[in-house]
Amino acid sequence: MTYHELLMKLMDGITDASVRADIVTAFSYMVEAYRLGRIDDDRLKRDLRELCLDVLAVKYPAKDVEELRSEAEEWAGKLYRVIKAMAVRERTFIRSGLRE
Repeated sequence: MTYHELLMKLMDGITDASVRADIVTAFSYMVEAYRLGRIDDDRLKRDLRELCLDVLAVKYPAKDVEELRSEAEEWAGKLYRVIKAMAVRERTFIRSGLRE
């Protein structure tokens, strides 16, 4: 799945447009900070887990926190792998002179 597909699936069920926009903005800031090297892998993983937990808490307010944490860990892992691949691809293009 692509980054955007994962985000859309994570937000599935959240109908409030402003909440969806806030979620996308938060993820975008994280991705950009990682892409620019301002945060490392560990920080990205931690921040992804936290943000995924927040999103899932909005989607499933009645669910147990431990259950949400487990699900957030899964989502964060999926997003981390996709974001890492995007960053590596971009850095490779830049180094090879294909993109500036």
